[in-house]
Amino acid sequence: MSIVSNPTTHALRRLEKHLDTSDRQMRDFLAADAAGEQPDPQDFMKMLEQRSVGRRAMEAQFKLHEKPLKTVLTEAK
Repeated sequence: MSIVSNPTTHALRRLEKHLDTSDRQMRDFLAADAAGEQPDPQDFMKMLEQRSVGRRAMEAQFKLHEKPLKTVLTEAK
């Protein structure tokens, strides 16, 4: 199976883009706050929650494939 058509790789790329977007939004929020604007703190909390969910989803994707890989490596010894 090629890397391009690998569903795991596709899912991880999608999650990585999601995390990058969350990070960019948080930087923009903090820059606005530093510039003296008064952005809504609830928006920041929502961004933190989205970021947390994205990270947990990425960790779950890794764990899905970590155990089978360890099993293959152990059996190959």
